[in-house]
Amino acid sequence: MFETKDTVFASGRILTQEMLNLLYDWPRQAMVQLSCHGLAEGVLCGMEYEAASDDLFIQPGILWQQGEFWFLRQKLSLKELCQERCQEGQRYFLQLLPETKAIQGNVTTRLMEIRVEEAEGKENFGSFCYHAGMVPSLPSSWEEVIESLHNIFYLNLSQLPWAAPEETTFHPLIFSCLAQALEKKSRRSALESAMLVQLYEKGTLTMKTLRLYTGDSCGVSREDLLKHIDQALQREDDAAPHTVTTPEAPQKTKRISNQRGMI
Repeated sequence: MFETKDTVFASGRILTQEMLNLLYDWPRQAMVQLSCHGLAEGVLCGMEYEAASDDLFIQPGILWQQGEFWFLRQKLSLKELCQERCQEGQRYFLQLLPETKAIQGNVTTRLMEIRVEEAEGKENFGSFCYHAGMVPSLPSSWEEVIESLHNIFYLNLSQLPWAAPEETTFHPLIFSCLAQALEKKSRRSALESAMLVQLYEKGTLTMKTLRLYTGDSCGVSREDLLKHIDQALQREDDAAPHTVTTPEAPQKTKRISNQRGMI
């Protein structure tokens, strides 16, 4: 589960090691909070999805929400999350539950648990269809990302919020598959080349860039936007192919002699 901690330094109380550690970390966290001020809410880093032989693990990560950092410190097992809660053939959503508090001494730990729920909620960390003894497959190519939108045997990550300027974007796993698709194109437009460079450097793209690429305006659902990106990838650039031009040979000029002036 995600957690964040606060402390109250009351007069006469003994300072514990945990309280001192929180005090030590505060300046660093304050600086990072200022740098994240312009980001929409979502996962800041981590939250990779790792497939095992019979399980799927969510790695630790940091969530940016309500102007604060929330830390997922231990990896989660999808198999354990589904245990005794899931029914065969039912679709489920990985949901972030409302905040709870646990107080110990002068330290308040606020928690937000990830649970498997039947109804879709605001914070969706993936959806899948449960089959006993099986875990959903992770998409490993752009074709499988699109397939995951309607194929119940894949984990659908289209709704997972990733922190980005102005508006939450998609999980880097989706962008990794998009980069593979762009690399395979025999002819890329200037925008596609710029997108590929950005993916190499940052690992993600903003929603504004994706809408520019597809020509979509605001209001398109996240799943539909992925479908429109897929359609844009299928298009060939209508512009004429780039031709290689060679510089013309310099013209021979007569040498000017016995003349005065500025050169």
